[in-house]
Amino acid sequence: MSKVKVLYDFTAESTNEITTYTGEELTVLDPNSYEGWLKIRNSRGQEGIVPTAYVEFIEEDQDIPPPPSHYPASTTASLWESTNFSETNSYMNSPPSYSQPAYNTANQVKSWDNTASTYNTSNTYSNNNSRSANHESDSDDFDDDDVKTPSSSYNSQPRNPTGAYNSSTLTTASSMNPITKHKTKNSYGLDVFLLFGEVKPVAESDRYSTIVLMDHRQSVWKRRSPAYSISILGYSNDRKYHGVKKFISYEIQTEKFPQRVKRRYNQFDWLHKRLEEKYPNICIPPLPDKAAIGNFEDDFIMKRKSQLELWLNRLSSHPVISESEVFIHFLQCDDTSAKWKAGKRKAEKDEYRGAQWFCTLTVPGESSDTTTAIKERVDKFSKASLSLDYCVRNVGNALDKINSLHVSTYKKELTNFGKRLEEFGSALSAEPLDAQNNSALSRAIVTTGNIYNQIGNSYAEQGKEDVGPMLDRLSMYSGIIQQMPDIVKFEKNAIQTYEEFQQRPEKLQGRALSEVAPRREIISHVTFAEINQFNKDKVDDLTLYMRSFLAKQIKFYDEIGECLKRAQAGFEQIPVSNAKTISPTSNGFNKSLKR
Repeated sequence: MSKVKVLYDFTAESTNEITTYTGEELTVLDPNSYEGWLKIRNSRGQEGIVPTAYVEFIEEDQDIPPPPSHYPASTTASLWESTNFSETNSYMNSPPSYSQPAYNTANQVKSWDNTASTYNTSNTYSNNNSRSANHESDSDDFDDDDVKTPSSSYNSQPRNPTGAYNSSTLTTASSMNPITKHKTKNSYGLDVFLLFGEVKPVAESDRYSTIVLMDHRQSVWKRRSPAYSISILGYSNDRKYHGVKKFISYEIQTEKFPQRVKRRYNQFDWLHKRLEEKYPNICIPPLPDKAAIGNFEDDFIMKRKSQLELWLNRLSSHPVISESEVFIHFLQCDDTSAKWKAGKRKAEKDEYRGAQWFCTLTVPGESSDTTTAIKERVDKFSKASLSLDYCVRNVGNALDKINSLHVSTYKKELTNFGKRLEEFGSALSAEPLDAQNNSALSRAIVTTGNIYNQIGNSYAEQGKEDVGPMLDRLSMYSGIIQQMPDIVKFEKNAIQTYEEFQQRPEKLQGRALSEVAPRREIISHVTFAEINQFNKDKVDDLTLYMRSFLAKQIKFYDEIGECLKRAQAGFEQIPVSNAKTISPTSNGFNKSLKR
C-alpha cells in the first residue's frame, strides 16, 4: 500500500472525512474513493477520506501513480505570462482548494488579496482573465468556493463569539479595496479593431447596444427596455460527489423573467469573468469576496446573499449589461439543462468580446470631440474619480469606527450602567429602607436598568441593519470608481494608437487613416457614454443609499426614545410629596443640534 505525507492541516466536517495534521504519514486504502479525494488510515487506526491536494505520495505503488506535483514544463511560460506575479506570490504558501487535485490550481490564481472585507466581497470575485475560454470545461462542474480552506490568499472574516455584528467583519475604508481588475485591455485586439474593424460580419440580431448624442454633445447609452429588479429569495445547503462536497446555492428571482434559478458562488464568478472579457471599458462591479472560514455559517451566508443581490441589481440597472445575452442566460436558464451548457459554451467562445464588441454598437455619426480635447476631459474625470474614491473610503472608515464604538464601548458601558441600576434598585428594596412608595421606586429603577441593558445590546446589533448594508454599498461603489482609470487608459491607448498611425503611415498596412478614425471615435463614444452613465448613477445611487441609511438610523433612535419613555413612565406613577420638581437645565433642545 502507498503512503502519503500531509502537507496542510485538514479538519473533518463530515462523518466520512478524517482530521489530519501537517507532517503526519497516512496509509492509502483507496485512491479513487471520489474525484479529488483519497481514503486513508492514520497511525491510530482511524479511517476516512482527505483531499488529494492536501497530501503528497511518499511511497509509490505501481498501480497508484501519485498526482503530478508541478505544472508541466510546457505550461510554465504561459502561466508566468498570464499571471500577475504579486498574486502568485501571495498564493504560493497556501494549500489549494481540496475540491481539486493540486495540479489544477494553476487555473485558480485570483486577485483576492486586499479586497473589501465583506463584499468582496467576502467581497468578496475572478478578476484575472488570464484563463481564457479555451481553458473552461465544457461540463458544468464549477469548482465551488464553499468548502473549508484552512489557509488561503482569500480574506477571512473574524467572527464575533457573542454573535454581534462586530465591526471587524465590516468593510472599512482601510480595507475597502474592491477587487482590482487585471484584465489586459488589449487582449482582444484593439489594433485589429482599429485597422480592420469587424473580423466577422455582425448580424443585426447581435447589435444590442446603441449610443445617442444628447445636448452639449454628450454621448449616452440608449436604454432599450426599463431596468428590472432581481431578488435572491433564499439559499440551500447542497452536496455532490455522494455528499462529500458541500456548497451553497442561491435562489434567484428576476422581475423580468417568470422562472427561478439556483446559482452557486462560482457561477457568479463565471459570469463576472465573461462580462469583463466581453466589455473592455464598462464598469463591472466587483463580486463579494471569498471566505477562508465560516462560509457555512448562517450569518455569513445571509450577508453574502444580500451582497450578491446588490451586485446583480447593479448589473441589471446598466443599459448594456441588463440586455447582455450572457447575463440574461445566467438569470433565466436552469443549470441542469442542456440549454445552460450550450449557452455557457457560446459565452466562453463569444467572437464579439473585447475590442470586437465595438463592432456590435450603433453610435452617432458625429465625432465626440478632437483627440486633444478628449484626453483633457478624461484626465479631469480620472483625477475627480480618484478624489471621490478617497472620500468614499474615508466615509466608510468613519462609519466603521462609529460601529466599532456601538459594538464595543457603547454596548459595554450601557449594559454596565443597566446592571448597576438593577443592583441599585435591588438594594433599595431591602426591608430596613422601606418607606411609602419605596417598592415602586425599586421596581422602576430595576426596570430602567433592564431597559439600558436592552439599549446596549441594540447598539451592538444595529450595525446589521444600517452600517453593514451601507458599507457594502460603499465598498462596491469604491470598486466601481477604481475601474474608471482603466477605462480612461483604454481610451488613451486607442488615441495613442491612432496617433501612431498618423505619424507612421506604414503601420496602416495599406489602409487609409480615414477608415481608422470612425472606429477610434466609436471607442470615445463608449468611454463618454460610460462616464455619463456613472455620473447619472452616482446621483441616484448615493441618494438612495443615504435615504435608506438615515431611515434606519431614525427608526433606531426612535425605538431608543420609546424605550426611555417606558422607563420614565415608571417614575411618573410614583407620587412625590410637597410637589417637588427638578428645574430644567436647558430649554429642552440641545443647542449643538441646530435646525
